[in-house]
Amino acid sequence: MLATLGAALTVLLGLLGAISPNRIADVVGIKPLGGFGVSEIRATYGGLFLAMGGCCLSLQNPTAYFVVGSAWVGAAIVRLPSLLIDKGSFPKAIGGVFVELGIGLLLLTGS
Repeated sequence: MLATLGAALTVLLGLLGAISPNRIADVVGIKPLGGFGVSEIRATYGGLFLAMGGCCLSLQNPTAYFVVGSAWVGAAIVRLPSLLIDKGSFPKAIGGVFVELGIGLLLLTGS
């Protein structure tokens, strides 16, 4: 049940990325350059997330949940040192760590 919630959240974020890439760009603090930049956000934050979450939901396979959950946790782990190295916006970036880690751990309960 928890893993399905993590997959559903991944799909929802993917839908938001596909439908509203400029909104996602604002949330994550990036600025797309022209149509290609918007397309890249749509593909990465939209298509990639939709596919990852959708595969988990459709396959209901522990390996799928493990791979996608590991990807989310990996993003959180790499973001932590980035806070110091890149002097990122601490409050916003730490929120990203919690979201990534939370979704990742939800997904890993299915593996």
